[in-house]
Amino acid sequence: MNNEDYNNLSNRRAAYVDAIREHASDLGIDITKDNYSRAELRQVSMAWKGKIWIPNWITHDQSRRMGRGVFSLPEVPVVTDKGANVIAEVAQEVTNEELVTA
Repeated sequence: MNNEDYNNLSNRRAAYVDAIREHASDLGIDITKDNYSRAELRQVSMAWKGKIWIPNWITHDQSRRMGRGVFSLPEVPVVTDKGANVIAEVAQEVTNEELVTA
């Protein structure tokens, strides 16, 4: 997560991002990505508030539109320094294994 992006959100917007983080795993939605489909966001809205409406700050912001029915929410992924190190370690292990088998 880009902490600066998240910290700049209003309380209501941050609450929706928090709802995505909270309900996504139960709904089978990957929260490590930046782009979410309209269907995924509707599932979150239903789980959170019982309504299919996606907030206007997402759907009406042209800069968040990545394609038809796909919206950018770079505030959602949570990557700590520890998480980044784990990813780097896994990538290094894969590279080392490839060298051994090559």
